[in-house]
Amino acid sequence: MPLLGTSFTKWRAEALGLDYQSAFTRTCQMGFDLIRLSASWQELHRFGYADLDWLLAHAQAAGQRVVLTIGMKALGWPEFHLPTGLWPGDPNVQQRAIVHVGQVVSRFRHHQAVVAWQVENEPFNRAGPSALWLPRASVRREARLIRSIDPRRPLVVTTFAHFDEGLDRSSSRHQSRWLRRVGLAIPAEREALAVLGRGDVLGLDVYAAIGFLDDGGQERVAHAMPDQVDLVARWRRIAQRQGKRLWVTEAQAEPWEARRQTHADPRSVQPDQIARLVGRLAGTGAEAILLWGSEYWLWRADNGDPRWVEAVSLVLKTLARP
Repeated sequence: MPLLGTSFTKWRAEALGLDYQSAFTRTCQMGFDLIRLSASWQELHRFGYADLDWLLAHAQAAGQRVVLTIGMKALGWPEFHLPTGLWPGDPNVQQRAIVHVGQVVSRFRHHQAVVAWQVENEPFNRAGPSALWLPRASVRREARLIRSIDPRRPLVVTTFAHFDEGLDRSSSRHQSRWLRRVGLAIPAEREALAVLGRGDVLGLDVYAAIGFLDDGGQERVAHAMPDQVDLVARWRRIAQRQGKRLWVTEAQAEPWEARRQTHADPRSVQPDQIARLVGRLAGTGAEAILLWGSEYWLWRADNGDPRWVEAVSLVLKTLARP
């Protein structure tokens, strides 16, 4: 059975009105194998290391294994979490990011809770209001630096997985339909694998239903193509042939709504769909599946809707290893 995990960020918890320390404590108590945290450059620049130090210290005390994301991109919209005034396309900023990455890894390389380093977050996918991505050379330099400081822990590089033709094209750095049609557009998964070494991890972020506004301003929900999970299995086989591993680093367990107003009463995803997605992903042979939405589940529970926490708890119980 796959390892089961989730992701947690202080800023997403606080945006929902949660106390981040209480929320993280509750998340650790749920019994996940892995929890992914972010060393957000923006947060560290504004507030220092105290909050991240607390999260990692609590994880260690709770016996909770952690994957730590580092770089210019962190978990959650707008993906790029840089100090104010820095632009990710600036080569000088990219060089400063490498220094930042080195500082974070040096600080936590002996931390017992950290079991892997995630290099950036979906670096080869367009993200944020400016639809930017990171060059492979920049990500490769970060990966080399991390390995030089800590050669023991594996690296993780994530990509946004296949959804449908429209979203695949908009999230790709290759916008030309012709390039994609003739096979000259390099998939983000292929770029991630080129950065990774043997024993490292390709992470796929898998979303099954996404809300959007159509041209008339009406709310719609798009659903992933039927071959979505088949392609996850295909990338696992490709990674395996290269001596690498595959995790689902985000499995949708939170709504993705067209409007903020429907966030509490979602149209995209309901709690009973979580187990079905996890079951299908488990069938791909993925080594780990990290459910996305821990802050949301707790927020809903605190507002009288425990169904999300209950659904996730059932998945953990059902897929628990003997």
